[in-house]
Amino acid sequence: MFFKTSLVVLALIGAIAAQHYYQEQQHHHHHEEEHHGPAHYEFHYDIHDDHTGDVHGRKESRKDDQTQGEYYLIDADGHKRTVTYHVDGKSGFIAEVHREPIKGYQAPQTVHKVVAVPVHHGYHH
Repeated sequence: MFFKTSLVVLALIGAIAAQHYYQEQQHHHHHEEEHHGPAHYEFHYDIHDDHTGDVHGRKESRKDDQTQGEYYLIDADGHKRTVTYHVDGKSGFIAEVHREPIKGYQAPQTVHKVVAVPVHHGYHH
């Protein structure tokens, strides 16, 4: 009987300790959220690689829960695709896509190098 009573007491102590730990974690997490400052950043970049034909770029800015930006790239068919987007805390991600042909665009040509390797017929033992 002592063994069964001890198991019940240990189980209750474990449950109380687990509940206390959970409440402390929730309080700590809530406390951290209150002290985060407002988010604010801006960045941009542009890539133009004549060797590979990779042309793309992006710019974005954020202040608090408002984010806006755009990115662009040159598709394989010679069209420039530009995606303009914005996000606010309530509406989610909203984007508009525009495609326009690039006048005079020529895709980079792939260069294939062929190397001749001599082939020996016959076996020497």
